[in-house]
Amino acid sequence: MKKSEELRIEAGSIESDIAYLGVANKIMREERKERFEEKYLHQILAKDVCVTHYELPRDQYEMSYIRDGKQETIDYFPKANKILIRSKNKWIKPGLQWLIKNFELK
Repeated sequence: MKKSEELRIEAGSIESDIAYLGVANKIMREERKERFEEKYLHQILAKDVCVTHYELPRDQYEMSYIRDGKQETIDYFPKANKILIRSKNKWIKPGLQWLIKNFELK
């Protein structure tokens, strides 16, 4: 069972609206991560991109690839849907759309 499904079951028993809102936010973040891992991660790996996953202290994927003869390294945070381009020190949001566009994913 996926983590988001477990959280949905947990949310069904919550009576407080504030507590439910917190769990709903966790569900949304977990669904983003699961969608990335299930649908897009294997496509990125097929594009000769070196991917390293760091679980702690936050969920993060470090991706290194070569573009225009230069090595680029980005950090993707799937739960927050953000990308950090290290060479430019620039944050991009929404990150998944950027990945789909720049790595030509489907």
